Amino acid sequence: MNRLGDMTHFPALVNAGATANVMLTICLTWALVPRYPQAYAPAAWIAVVLCVNLLPVVLLRLSLKPDTVYRKLGEMDFVQDQHKFSDWVYLAASANMAFWILLSWSIFSIAHTVTTLIILLAVAGVATFSPVILRRRRT
Repeated sequence: MNRLGDMTHFPALVNAGATANVMLTICLTWALVPRYPQAYAPAAWIAVVLCVNLLPVVLLRLSLKPDTVYRKLGEMDFVQDQHKFSDWVYLAASANMAFWILLSWSIFSIAHTVTTLIILLAVAGVATFSPVILRRRRT
């Protein structure tokens, strides 16, 4: 697992978990925007979300041993193997999450409506789950 294209080989459940995480974060962002108009609020929110998302990975990586079993990419489990991905995967996932937080915060600052939330959730869902959708189309 050493290139971005490898993300199309993750099991659908791994992509579904990532998609659900992004969509939940967008919903929480929608709830936070009217309460925190400060300029630093989006950056603080990104820091909180990334810490919450990466802390389990850091803690679970402490348990890795030289004899730890690493499954093939297509056989990885969202829960059992979440700490065994390559470092770049966490970097890409963190950048993706920061992108969705900044985009949603910006949009919700202008148009804080349920319709806007639903549209952004639909776009984020399709975009984040696209590796599975694209894989299905090729086969």
